[in-house]
Amino acid sequence: MKVEKFEGVMENAYGKKLESPIKFGGQYDAFENIAEVNSANAYPKDKEIVDFLNTKEKANARQKAMQAALDAAGIVKPTLETDSQLRLRKMYDILVANGSSEAEAKAIAATTLGLSWD
Repeated sequence: MKVEKFEGVMENAYGKKLESPIKFGGQYDAFENIAEVNSANAYPKDKEIVDFLNTKEKANARQKAMQAALDAAGIVKPTLETDSQLRLRKMYDILVANGSSEAEAKAIAATTLGLSWD
């Protein structure tokens, strides 16, 4: 094994641009060959590889089947443009996160958007 170092610069974090870039760095022990992987008992067993791939394939097939069932039933994913209740909930969440009480947030969101809660 050998020590590999890495470094980088973060300009964004948590969906926001940072005021100034932040540098980071670290290191890790890198395998140099398959013998080291095997001696460290880090190489997955055949069953683990098969299970991993089957789980991946099942998740992919499941998602496709779910989407096909929703499409066949005519159910479309709501968006802010197409669903007034979603707009109300988003605005409510923002107001509560900003410190408004739940009742106050509901009232402000409904009044601002000219909508009522279902």
